Amino acid sequence: MKNQNKVSRFTAITAVAALTVTGLGYLPETAIETKAASLTGQNAQAITSQMTIGWNLGNTLDVATTGLKSTTAPSKFVTKWGNPEPTQELFDTVKAGGFNTVRIPTTWYEHLEYDESSQMYVVNESWMNYVKQTVDYAYNQDMFVILNVHHEDFINEKVFTDETYAVAAKKLGDIWTQVSEEFADYDQHLIFEGMNEPRQTGNPSVNEWGNGTGDNGYTTQYINNLNAVFVNTVRSQGSSANQERLLMLPGYCASSDSTAIRNIAIPDNAGNVALSVHAYLPYYFTMATDNKAVHEFPGQSGWGEDYEYSLTTFFNNMKQISAEKNTPIIIGEFSASDFDNTESRVNWAKSYLSKAKDAGIPCVLWDNNVVSVNNGEAHGYVYRLTNTWYTQSAPVIEAMMGVYGITPTLPAYEEYVSPEFSWDKVPKDETWVELFRSAKGLDLEAWKPSALGQWKQYANENYDFVMIYETTGEPALVLQDEAKETWNYVSASDTDTPFLAYFTYEDLLSAIEGTDVTLEEEDNLYMSAMAQDLKVYGVYAVPKNGAEVPTETETDTESEPLPIETGDVNQDGTISLLDIITLQKFLLGKPTGQRVMLNADMNHDSIVNIYDLILLKKQLLSVR
Repeated sequence: MKNQNKVSRFTAITAVAALTVTGLGYLPETAIETKAASLTGQNAQAITSQMTIGWNLGNTLDVATTGLKSTTAPSKFVTKWGNPEPTQELFDTVKAGGFNTVRIPTTWYEHLEYDESSQMYVVNESWMNYVKQTVDYAYNQDMFVILNVHHEDFINEKVFTDETYAVAAKKLGDIWTQVSEEFADYDQHLIFEGMNEPRQTGNPSVNEWGNGTGDNGYTTQYINNLNAVFVNTVRSQGSSANQERLLMLPGYCASSDSTAIRNIAIPDNAGNVALSVHAYLPYYFTMATDNKAVHEFPGQSGWGEDYEYSLTTFFNNMKQISAEKNTPIIIGEFSASDFDNTESRVNWAKSYLSKAKDAGIPCVLWDNNVVSVNNGEAHGYVYRLTNTWYTQSAPVIEAMMGVYGITPTLPAYEEYVSPEFSWDKVPKDETWVELFRSAKGLDLEAWKPSALGQWKQYANENYDFVMIYETTGEPALVLQDEAKETWNYVSASDTDTPFLAYFTYEDLLSAIEGTDVTLEEEDNLYMSAMAQDLKVYGVYAVPKNGAEVPTETETDTESEPLPIETGDVNQDGTISLLDIITLQKFLLGKPTGQRVMLNADMNHDSIVNIYDLILLKKQLLSVR
């Protein structure tokens, strides 16, 4: 969408407080009409009583600090932390697994542009449509959906001040103005959560992960005021659905501490609200990795905390606070990291959810699709590349569903296999494709060009580029300026999915417009390729205007990784968790050097992407 369309659209908001969003190819034609039944007229307690157990789409729409432009395709954001794009099949898998609620953590700040005419922070329309599509995957199946703002840099400040509050209140209000308008007619299956874990990250008086005390109530009031901005914004939108929508209010860092929860103030005339709590408890069982951690359940921590007693005390406190405030509580995140302790996780799941059920508190499982790490963050349950369940997590899910009398359908773990390329699949009616094949004499199995190879000598008006690939998603080239720590994504001018993408010289110039990056040799600029479900066979220069056909060159032998180095991403002589961390940083756009890229090319396809990360994790397990 062009800027002038944004301006006119949001000028209309300020005039009549209305926002109409039209689809841009992301939304299913059926939209919300496919829902079987409408849910309306329910109070907060009635709504939460129907939310048996939920699942989080973690580390996907909540990807943050990417450095991408707000106009970058949504698919590039959601895959930046190593997860595939969400699909209808994924949500079908979750529902078949027994979940009737999903939480969709969503980051907005990297998708905002300030519009002078409307004086609003405008959400990029493609991002809004992408969020809506993801919500609809679950909403259209009569699942409860929790949509929030997550990982926002304007909320989680080093130190809260009146100045940071003014910025946070403005951006939070503008986001929820647009979101509440976009979903104005969605019934009570859709729930809004105002913030995720609002906190101070650098205040010596207030612990980042504490209960928000330490500054004479300033922090508590700060967060309560932001909660009020959220509530008032949604309620003032005007639709009857938003008048009765359930709204979730967190305390400081969404803490499970009783003081933090009691300090949540419910705004006057707030209507249907619930308190939002995150509870990875007992912590020394679920996530801790220090010398006091004990990953056996039942059991006790190195501090002497009895796990069963701790959970009983916690849920008794939650039940009491809920009664005091006459407000339900939703545990928006809970999980136990996989420490190769499946039996104990099963015991924990039964205990945790039995107590939650008795207290009338719905719980939403955190799933980041991460396994085989020993840092407390292995909360992988659904393997999203094949929509199957990780072997060590499936028994935990069965135990959870057993608490509610649900028999889940959990397809056994099935490894992802990259699609095989065949020229027989490539359409033959594209004349330029045939000419290109003939000119290059391509033997794709015998020759795979380096992503860091000879392309720059053809980066001029005489050549375009063709990416040959097989994928179900949108392909793109990536230009990386290592020295300036800049990434630029080049979308294809024309694609023949899932086989060929065409990139013009003008596409390259457009991608670097307005940045410090140029196509000059001295800029140390590299090209690689990205796409969803990616298998890239090469990026080739295509002559035009009578230019000479590029001659194939042998790959620089010094650029080829030695087999023994493959996987040693940080070049320290061993394959360890540090290599996974280094590769993850690289995929986040942080430069680590050409040699590192070659060491990370686990499948030797001259492309470094999520599949190399998957293979590296497997290799790490094998060398252990």
